[in-house]
Amino acid sequence: MTTNQYKAVVFDLDGTLLDTVQDIANAMNNVLEWHGFPLHDIASYRRFIGNGIPKLVYRALPSEVSESVHYNKLLAEVIDEYSKHLDIHTKLYPGIDELLTGLVKRGTRLAILSNKDDSFMDEVVATYLSQWEFEVVFGARANTPVKPDPYSALEIAELMKLQPAEFIFLGDTSVDMLTANNAGMHAVGAAWGFRGREELYANGAELVIDFPTDLLQLF
Repeated sequence: MTTNQYKAVVFDLDGTLLDTVQDIANAMNNVLEWHGFPLHDIASYRRFIGNGIPKLVYRALPSEVSESVHYNKLLAEVIDEYSKHLDIHTKLYPGIDELLTGLVKRGTRLAILSNKDDSFMDEVVATYLSQWEFEVVFGARANTPVKPDPYSALEIAELMKLQPAEFIFLGDTSVDMLTANNAGMHAVGAAWGFRGREELYANGAELVIDFPTDLLQLF
């Protein structure tokens, strides 16, 4: 990847900026426990996360329940439980504060695109990321395709009046790498996140970085 051509970064949220897996796992496991279903460990939730809460709940429930009339009720319970406890264990990954501050000092513009339900985004950003300006923050919105569909990434580019090729898209899963490539943005993988280098490269990462501030070398 060449340097000095990038003007903005679109960040994934869960697994990239924030380590949210414990709070997500606790919310889902609480609902599973209430109903007498098997619980899952953190390693499993690292695989479940990435396509939004509806898909996570689908993956975590027993298959016969995921396909049943009870799914929507259980999904609502998980969303409610997570909304009450989304900031207990969640934290910035080490080095994210230095990365964001370094990008701002370089005049790089920032945005977030997550498959986390959009109703959570304002609170999460206000709680953990308020000291940096993100020009656009999108979660999963009603009647809008989620990642890896490029719709929202391209909308971000349009709103920021930049070309997709002027963006780096930083994320930790195959979903993010596919989104970046589908949108014509430059895909950079976050090896510290929920999946790992092999998945990121296999799904189109141009570069995988081991620590957040490594990204500053491109600016």
